[in-house]
Amino acid sequence: MKYKIFTFGCQLNFDDSKNIEIFLKKKGFINAQKLDDSDLVVINTCTVRQHAEDKALSLIGSLKRWKETNKDRKLIVSGCASEKLGEELKKRFEFIDYVIGAKSYNKIYEIIEKEFPQKPINTNLNLNYDVSAYQTISRGCNMKCSYCIVPYVRGNEITIEFKKIIEEVYKKAKNNVKEIILLGQTVNSYFDRSEKKDFVDLIREISQIDEIKIIRFLSSHPLFFNEKFFDEYRRNPKISRWIHLPLQSGSNRILKIMRRGYTVERFKEIVKELKKIDTKTSISTDIIVGYTSETEEDFLMTLNAVREIRFSFAYCFKYSPRFNDKEPLTISVEELEKRHQIILSEVKKIAKELINEKKGEVEEAIIYKGSSGKTHTGYNCCIIDSREVEGSFVKFKVTEIKNNTLYGRIYE
Repeated sequence: MKYKIFTFGCQLNFDDSKNIEIFLKKKGFINAQKLDDSDLVVINTCTVRQHAEDKALSLIGSLKRWKETNKDRKLIVSGCASEKLGEELKKRFEFIDYVIGAKSYNKIYEIIEKEFPQKPINTNLNLNYDVSAYQTISRGCNMKCSYCIVPYVRGNEITIEFKKIIEEVYKKAKNNVKEIILLGQTVNSYFDRSEKKDFVDLIREISQIDEIKIIRFLSSHPLFFNEKFFDEYRRNPKISRWIHLPLQSGSNRILKIMRRGYTVERFKEIVKELKKIDTKTSISTDIIVGYTSETEEDFLMTLNAVREIRFSFAYCFKYSPRFNDKEPLTISVEELEKRHQIILSEVKKIAKELINEKKGEVEEAIIYKGSSGKTHTGYNCCIIDSREVEGSFVKFKVTEIKNNTLYGRIYE
């Protein structure tokens, strides 16, 4: 039996797909090189962005011939778009066998067992992970930000058991993983009530696994940074010096409408403390321009915040009221495009200045493959004439910068 998995959207979806793939391999399935060779297709969908949803729907439509060629083939459509659209998907694409929403993700395993019962579980399978691996620590979100559909398609936050996470990370560490990326909708809100363990406790415990050299996490929320985290950041060299921290807006009025729960001033305090602890700290962010009732003054506040905080990278989004219960766009499409281009231009300019400042500096990096890797501070890098093996954690001196990549030689 052969399978094919298609994934759209965020890192959480990619981690879900990876877990499905591991399950299938344990059952003896083989990854099909060609679609026509596959007996099972899983499409993991996203609905946060219209483009991702449209691409998934287009792919589903293209599978009609594949399905009709062999009625024994199975098509499973899962993820956030499945949660939102539900039975509409089945009505539109009658050849889909199963529609599994994001809230019912685990049902996929039951369906595979039901449809392919003859395949025994191979518990001795060598998983052979890459050097870097995701680890989901929570699902769903309790924040209910006014612009976001995620809590409605993924549900309220459900925390993965502390012990289970440690066990899974340990297994990955024994299978080649050197860098672990913790995932959650608001990853740093993690709290296991039964164990009374929080996000910092989790990082601290993972740090005790010798094979793990670096711990990254996506995406954090400003509300859940505290002194306990800052203390751990100060003492724990395994915590990545790149932190993705969504700002969304530089206007306190807009942040309040968005129900973000913090002020711009608090956001700046967090960044200041992180950079005080380690001056190399790199901060990336998310920004939404043109949100409902955003004035020219509100927009300029965001632009000024970008200039003051100086992000190493930023995802800049144009507000789109895609969902029926979301607030409308209150500026013209032309003005929205104009503001988006201004903020995007400023972000790129600052990012270029910051990366150029790296020339001549000594950076730490983990090697993924060949001579390529990622620095502790989140930049792509290439070690010239490197003899290092995959998974090595090295120091190198930056000698050149090309295409947003740091090039350098091993620093002895």
